[in-house]
Amino acid sequence: MRRYFLAITVLLSLALHGCNVTVSAGGQRFEGAGVIFVMPLQTSDVSNGTFGIDYKSTNLNASTDGRSLLVNGKAYGALKSGDVVDFTQAGSVKVNGVPRGPAGT
Repeated sequence: MRRYFLAITVLLSLALHGCNVTVSAGGQRFEGAGVIFVMPLQTSDVSNGTFGIDYKSTNLNASTDGRSLLVNGKAYGALKSGDVVDFTQAGSVKVNGVPRGPAGT
């Protein structure tokens, strides 16, 4: 039983290695590919790590590879390492505190 518990603990730490998630009153922070997403507190499916961030909830899908931002299937322009993308206000996307809409609009 003790070996089983140890094996599960090791497997979980390996699976979660590289995931950086912080929860605060303002929302959840997910880091990936040098970019930070600040998301509302809601049920979601998130993958994040060195490859980027892929976030899915009932009303918001957002992803980045660290170079570009895609929100609900629309391109929202370029990103760079260190950028903070804030989705905590419904219907609003802010990059480093500046509102951003879909590219070309």
